[in-house]
Amino acid sequence: MNSSTYRIMHKLAVAAVAAALCLLVAGISFSFLIPTTHPIPQFIQLVGLLLLAASLLSLRNLTRTHALSLDDARDQYRHLKREVEKCALRYSSLLEGAGTAIFLLDVEKGSLEEVNNIALELFGYSKEEMQALQGRDLVAEEENGRYTSLMAALLRRGRARAEGFRFRRKDGLQFMGDIDARTIELDGERVIRIMIRDVTQKRKAQQEARQRNRELSTLMNFMTRINESLDLQSVLDATLRETIEVLEGDAGIIHLAEEGREHLLLAATHGISCGLREKIGNCSFGTTTPCFIATTSHRHSVEELDGASCSLGRLASSDGWLSSAAAPLLAQGRLIGVMHILSRSRREFSESELSLFATIGSQIGIVIEHARLYAKLSAQTEELSRSYRLLEKESHYLAVSQRKLSHNFAVVEHANRELGRLDKMKSHFLGMISHEFRTPLTGIMSGTEYLLGRLHSIDQDELTVLRTVHEAGVRLNEIVNDLMRVARIEARTMSVNADVLHLGEIVEVMQERFGPLLRDRGQRLVAPDLDHLPYFSADREYLEEIFTKLIENAVKFSSDRGEIVIRGRLVDRHALQEKEKRLAAFCSTFVERIGEASYLEVEVRDNGVGIPPEEQTKIFEKFYEVGDIRHHSSGRHKFQGKGTGVGLAIVKGMVEAHGGMAWVESPSCTGCGSSFFLLLPLEEGVQQPSFPFMPSAESLLDGSR
Repeated sequence: MNSSTYRIMHKLAVAAVAAALCLLVAGISFSFLIPTTHPIPQFIQLVGLLLLAASLLSLRNLTRTHALSLDDARDQYRHLKREVEKCALRYSSLLEGAGTAIFLLDVEKGSLEEVNNIALELFGYSKEEMQALQGRDLVAEEENGRYTSLMAALLRRGRARAEGFRFRRKDGLQFMGDIDARTIELDGERVIRIMIRDVTQKRKAQQEARQRNRELSTLMNFMTRINESLDLQSVLDATLRETIEVLEGDAGIIHLAEEGREHLLLAATHGISCGLREKIGNCSFGTTTPCFIATTSHRHSVEELDGASCSLGRLASSDGWLSSAAAPLLAQGRLIGVMHILSRSRREFSESELSLFATIGSQIGIVIEHARLYAKLSAQTEELSRSYRLLEKESHYLAVSQRKLSHNFAVVEHANRELGRLDKMKSHFLGMISHEFRTPLTGIMSGTEYLLGRLHSIDQDELTVLRTVHEAGVRLNEIVNDLMRVARIEARTMSVNADVLHLGEIVEVMQERFGPLLRDRGQRLVAPDLDHLPYFSADREYLEEIFTKLIENAVKFSSDRGEIVIRGRLVDRHALQEKEKRLAAFCSTFVERIGEASYLEVEVRDNGVGIPPEEQTKIFEKFYEVGDIRHHSSGRHKFQGKGTGVGLAIVKGMVEAHGGMAWVESPSCTGCGSSFFLLLPLEEGVQQPSFPFMPSAESLLDGSR
């Protein structure tokens, strides 16, 4: 029951009691005061009594209820008080905990009524100082007009907002803020609530983002137009035009650096005079006033070119240009060029413009490098195309040559087979002839020896004829023996009976054998310093035959009173490496099997006419002679005349049967003589080659034999 209802019920109950009392009093009084024969009925009195009793009871209940309502009201009051305090605390928390500055202004006066701590910190005032100010005192002077318009709109509509307001702090510094203002009812009064949010950093970030987007958009459009062509000069010209347009310049210059050059080369210009173009043809790296970009690789600007430190700036100033900006052209961090933008008016390029310029320079540097690579690749591609066309032509010729070569190979294979067959027939024929010659020669020589033993029965002419026949038989017998040796070498039936020998022993035998002949020619056989040489394993008979053949040739091809020298020394693989190429020309298989063995190298040197280089490998072939012997010797002896041409072939075969090899060295000068070398292994080992006198397939193909 609320207080108003209680008051109405209480009045009704009091009125009922009063009416009942009046009724009872009236009835009693009437009966006493006015006697009547018709007294007041008793039920009326009874009704009055009942009404009185009910009214009193109702009044008592109302009184008790009213007492209870007062207690409830007290509880409600205390509850409302706590709620008010809680609301006040919440209001204070919201006011102070808000992320923005909050102000409460009087509508009529415009003075500050309330402000939170964030507002105090934002503006730098104390609360007392802030309350002494008006709203317009917090905005920058240039914003007073906007503030007045904002307040007018607020009073008309009850709410107003504004962005980008400039506010002034206590220290005079300004910041950017957004305003949200509205009128509200507070304790029955209209006030203005203003919320201010500091957006300085937000606006700065937005401005940077817009600047970055503008740069990216510019670069994207820039790169799109630049990449329309990969021709280097087109790229440079387009780069200058676009950069001048972006930076609002009047002219531009690009210098490019080339590898191996000490200065920048002028590559492109736009908007400059021909005279200035000629003057800035080169921009040196190494002068006393070098280009700032070339030495630091950092972009920069010059507001006044008059008195500039670099030569290009001075030249541009003399041509009427007032300001410039420059940026390096970089590719993978490497300076490849410099771009200058010139201006006719005196201006200072902003930091954002220079930053954009530097970004353009780094991007254009990559494009220029790609254009250079494209130019190189184009040149290489063209060269490859020409080479491919030539290759196609050569391939056609090669196919024809291959067909011819295949045919020639078939011919050579057939000829080789035929040559092998003929060689076998020849060897068989030589063996047969040698065997068949041996029988009649035995008879001839036996007969002549018998007749020579009976000199008393024949005259002088008969004796001369008989001696001639005997000498011819001896010579023919030697030829037959040589042919039989060649046959055995080719058939690989030679057996090497190794014995321990010393080179000095062989030389003593040779001196004794050739003594008469050497004295007849006035020649000498010299073998110095052989005692220090070690013994080696070899077949004595073969070795004496080898040296016999070599000394015979030396006597033949040396002049009278000449000298034949025999020398020896120890060699191993390391000592032979210097002659490896030459040794391979005479016996390629020997070079492959040298191993770690040690060898005795023997040299037999004469002072004859020498051997031409082109014939040095051929003289070891069967039946090969170097010209006519009469052209090589000035003396006369029993070996004068052409030989069979198998002597050196026998030397080669016998040496290789011991596991060694033979070769010749002869200077190109006439009369310098020749040196025949033998390599004999110190250890015993037979490594006779297969078919030592058979021409190889390579020699048959190239026609060298």
